[in-house]
Amino acid sequence: MSDVNPDLKPILDMFGDQLRHPSVGSVLSDWRNTLNKGMLHFGRKEELAPDIDFNTLIYTELNPSPAKSGRRITLEPTLELIGVISDRKLNHRQFHYLRNEMVIIRAAGRWDYFKNSGPFDLKIASEVTVRLPEGVNATKAASGQVLKEVGKLCFSWLVVNKMSQGAGTA
Repeated sequence: MSDVNPDLKPILDMFGDQLRHPSVGSVLSDWRNTLNKGMLHFGRKEELAPDIDFNTLIYTELNPSPAKSGRRITLEPTLELIGVISDRKLNHRQFHYLRNEMVIIRAAGRWDYFKNSGPFDLKIASEVTVRLPEGVNATKAASGQVLKEVGKLCFSWLVVNKMSQGAGTA
């Protein structure tokens, strides 16, 4: 990960930390309830600043395929785990996951529903999506500034989180 933009590294580190959290695992392991409620779920939400949150969303794609006999349908579920940094001051008319999304990071993997374990083959995508508010000139510099500010917030969260975890293990 040495070739990653230094402003992006804390964002990816925080996303990885959120994916390992037990609450994300509990949402994934409760797959029957997931199927009942729909395919998109909140896994976790962390506040970075008074108006800025880091949301972990879980999207399940079932990928049904009929068996050769035609009597059964086999599901090969794949997961898309999405980290969305949202700003409550934003309100996009068109959005991907949340109406107030600022930065979107994606990871993909699969869940073994038979064994109820996973995620397996989890890979974080190499690119991120930056959503600027309407009326802002969408330049590379503006996107870079958003990543720099969000990266600082994620870095601060990571430091505080590590310090608070270390205090309980002494």
